[in-house]
Amino acid sequence: MKVAAYHLPSQVSGCEVETRALGTVTLEVPRITPTLLTEVIGHLQRARERLRKRKGQEIAEILAEVFRRWQDRTDPFRQDAEAALPATTRFSPGMVAHGLDLLCEGYTADAFDELLQGIGDEEALEGFVHLGSQLSRAYGPALITHVLAGNIPGIGLPGLIAATLLGSASLIKTASAEPLFPALWAASVAREDPEIGECLAVLWWSGGRADLEAVAFDRAEVVIAYGSEQTIHELQGRIRCRFLDHGHRVSFGLIGREALARAEGVADRAAYDASLFDQQGCLSPHLFYVEEGGRMSPREFAELMGAAMARWAEQLPPGLLTVEEAATVRRFRAGYEAQELAGKEVALFTSPRGLDWTLIYDADPTFIPSCLHRTVLIKPVADLLEVGGLLRPWRPYLQAAGVAVIPERIGMLAGTLGHAGVNRICPIGRMQAPPLTWHQEGRPLFRDLLRWTDLEV
Repeated sequence: MKVAAYHLPSQVSGCEVETRALGTVTLEVPRITPTLLTEVIGHLQRARERLRKRKGQEIAEILAEVFRRWQDRTDPFRQDAEAALPATTRFSPGMVAHGLDLLCEGYTADAFDELLQGIGDEEALEGFVHLGSQLSRAYGPALITHVLAGNIPGIGLPGLIAATLLGSASLIKTASAEPLFPALWAASVAREDPEIGECLAVLWWSGGRADLEAVAFDRAEVVIAYGSEQTIHELQGRIRCRFLDHGHRVSFGLIGREALARAEGVADRAAYDASLFDQQGCLSPHLFYVEEGGRMSPREFAELMGAAMARWAEQLPPGLLTVEEAATVRRFRAGYEAQELAGKEVALFTSPRGLDWTLIYDADPTFIPSCLHRTVLIKPVADLLEVGGLLRPWRPYLQAAGVAVIPERIGMLAGTLGHAGVNRICPIGRMQAPPLTWHQEGRPLFRDLLRWTDLEV
């Protein structure tokens, strides 16, 4: 299968295309030079002058229709994605199809309307408006450069959507591990509205190309980047404009003793969160704290969740591991097997089919990230409020907490988690389906992109 893993404004000409093989898929990508990138940015900026005159509400309706069409499995872009993404991402076909459905369900007209409300007054993008006691006007960036990671398809979409709603042009540098989905999405936007499509460019080039990065970063007003700590650190030294970074983050879950009265359902939802995207996202839970004193012990819950992990491995089969990833999982298991043999209060529940999933009960409550690839730890605590102190060393990296507690306890627990540095608290079973308006890394993305001018008269 051959598919274009790029999207360019229609007026860009003379682009030399080469191919990259990823598994059974051959990707077509342009050969990028500083001259070509400069030409692309020039087209984006000219197209943006037309887009910025359009109402955000009108753009929102178009984007909602784009995602509605993606939900149709007979749509050509959806079919290309389902056919090619298992090869580029190494996720199973079932996981790719389910992940695309989950992705699209959150991008609706209502969600875009709610995001637009984050401006406070959309008219502020068109002229000075009264905000409190002063006149203010908001300006969206002319050009935003997006540097994407390749761990899961759709990463970076909130930033792209926010940029488009603001009438900004977007230059999207894709990851070598997954360069396809952003290109298919941009092409589907262009199909729906060619004028918006002219404001999107999706390109891949190998990391570390200082000549290309100088063009991509120096011409942008904002850079949004996803990646490892090392990637973010390296980019910070080369970017002089506003830089919104999304680096390494960890998530986890908490299960109250009262929730263990419905342990089967909680275990199923927790296993789903840990299985989705093979635990590769920043919202994937590494471990679950289970409160003692419930209908069953935390160790018994671990065994129950192991059975749920096995069921989800049938429904959403895991993808293929590289040799290095498989070795990492084996080493992680071996460390806990050694503790169990040494008499520590540890128990392993593992897939009978090898490395499909790993569930570890460990009585030591210390927060320890897992090695991913559907590897989950269950740790007991006497009281969930104790978890705040256990999280302290990980404060800079905390992202989401999935919770299963009775309503009477959520307020105090949420306060503890918020003080600890958690940015999103949600029910277990919805950890990887955040609303478009969530404050990723604790920041309001939409307002982060705006520049304000105040007029005092």
